[in-house]
Amino acid sequence: MEHMSIQKLEIIPVDPGADGVSCDGGGGPLGHPKVWYSFDKASSIECGYCSRLFTKDQ
Repeated sequence: MEHMSIQKLEIIPVDPGADGVSCDGGGGPLGHPKVWYSFDKASSIECGYCSRLFTKDQ
């Protein structure tokens, strides 16, 4: 049987007036390269590296 791990989705609330966010995966050296995302009229953004979900606080 294969060992499968299930990661809990991390949802990070963001100020409704924010234009974008940055993500480095958290955890200092265990994270990933810092990336920047723009909301571009969206209410949430998912990091392409770590799948953190940044959502504008409603």
